[in-house]
Amino acid sequence: MKKKIKWGRIIALTLYFITVGFWTASGLKTSEIIQTRQYVYEAYAKELQLDEERTIFYREAGDANAPVMLFVHGFLGSSYDFIHVFEYFKTTHHVIAVDLIGFGLSSKPRDYDYGKENQARTVLEFIEVKQLNDITLMAHSMGGEVSFHLTHLAPEKISQLMLVGSAGYYPEGAMTNPPSLPLFMYKEVVQNYYIQRAFFFTAYSEYERNNGLITNEDFDEMYVVNRTIPPDILKQFGEDNDSQNMQEIFDTITQPIMLLWGEFDGFIPLATGELLLQSLGDNTRLVMIPNAGHLPFDTFFDLFIDHVEEFIA
Repeated sequence: MKKKIKWGRIIALTLYFITVGFWTASGLKTSEIIQTRQYVYEAYAKELQLDEERTIFYREAGDANAPVMLFVHGFLGSSYDFIHVFEYFKTTHHVIAVDLIGFGLSSKPRDYDYGKENQARTVLEFIEVKQLNDITLMAHSMGGEVSFHLTHLAPEKISQLMLVGSAGYYPEGAMTNPPSLPLFMYKEVVQNYYIQRAFFFTAYSEYERNNGLITNEDFDEMYVVNRTIPPDILKQFGEDNDSQNMQEIFDTITQPIMLLWGEFDGFIPLATGELLLQSLGDNTRLVMIPNAGHLPFDTFFDLFIDHVEEFIA
């Protein structure tokens, strides 16, 4: 008599071994990029300890007496995101790129308020310790929202803003809190190398992907630092979210602002940039980068630099 094949058990075992293999491959790949991407940790690296719990990692170059250009990254980003823009302007500016608390190589305290306003207050502490003034501020995505708060808190410190695919525009009544996931999801899924890489490429347009303007190596440089964020801190980012209608803050900002937006930004659409332009008023202009996604400084560097140089001239 033939034994009945237990297909349920076979399928379960198959899925188990696939899952174990998938996470093992992720771990091996992570170990590899840690060994081969040490230059990401080391490039222009400095640290500033604000207190016992908060140490800001930052990158700094250029003449200390030159005009100051300060870079603020977006969510799951770091100071290294701007490395090519940073290196371009180090010959004419005193360039500084910070890792926000909780991100990159800065400290990640459990009892810190990770809301954008408090992040701005911490950046302001950094600015004051470094005695920076007349700052040209370049920020990306979530960093744009931090920068709006920073400019509102210390308008005398900021001379002009360049905001790339900026967060910060939320219409009245908009849902701004992301869903809170179980902690294991942040550890086993969000931080997985291959899952994060798949998500990373959605930040770029179809044109950028199809024409090889972004590669796995670009992702590795980002992942090698954002993998250092503990799962409970990733969860806390959403719980400490303080995004809201920002119009009262927009109304206080009189500095010249350039909004740079990818034509096919799938994270914060160009239409949002157009609404943000209307909210900010006559001191603001919007520049669209054709065929670009959420990070046009990665993929359309020369055109991006042309627009920046025209604005700061």
